[in-house]
Amino acid sequence: MNCIAVIPARAGSKGIPGKNVALINGKSLVELAIDTAISIPAITRVVVTSDDLEVQQIATKMGVEIVVRPSSLAQDNSSIESAILHALHSLNLETANSDVLTLIQPTSPLRSRKLLMDSLQQFIASGSTGSMFGVVDVEHHPAKMLRIEGELVVPFTKIEDLSASRQTLGRVVRQSGSMYITNLQEFLKLETLFIPPVRWVQVESPEAIDIDTPEDLDKARTTASKQKSE
Repeated sequence: MNCIAVIPARAGSKGIPGKNVALINGKSLVELAIDTAISIPAITRVVVTSDDLEVQQIATKMGVEIVVRPSSLAQDNSSIESAILHALHSLNLETANSDVLTLIQPTSPLRSRKLLMDSLQQFIASGSTGSMFGVVDVEHHPAKMLRIEGELVVPFTKIEDLSASRQTLGRVVRQSGSMYITNLQEFLKLETLFIPPVRWVQVESPEAIDIDTPEDLDKARTTASKQKSE
């Protein structure tokens, strides 16, 4: 069973310029992602896709593969799937004997290596079909939200939900951003990470910190320092 880890780390970021080389506990976000990938025995190949020369140099120094991402796939509106597909096709992996794909995003630096390792083993043991996502409970239930329509607001779901108890609305989670595992060949065919059946793995709230703003980075640094001292 072969598992490839793809680490996307583009240069452009409006929120934090040079985000993927920002430091947490003395290591860049991309270094932390690579460290995680190469420490997991089930992962047999690690690929960094980036248009950032500094990221490419870091990856080369750490001994993992590099795919130079074209600028057209490194824009703010570029999908993560397009970057992964480009990397896989660049390495001719559509014909390779690879069964499992895991996405490791540098912007989720506080992921649990053990949880990812255990989840990969579980995914492989279950036949490597569909997908598996890391999830965390949402702070605000979407049924309590409102949608803007011009000068008015309307219920995001239905009026009755606005006054319903949270317990009757059912559990809702969001993607943590820290863990995506899927069947590689199915991903190449469907071009989406969401491949049914999609199983879920509960992650702790620190793992769900997704760095997009300076405030997110500060929070991740503070949390990482606290974890290190415990």
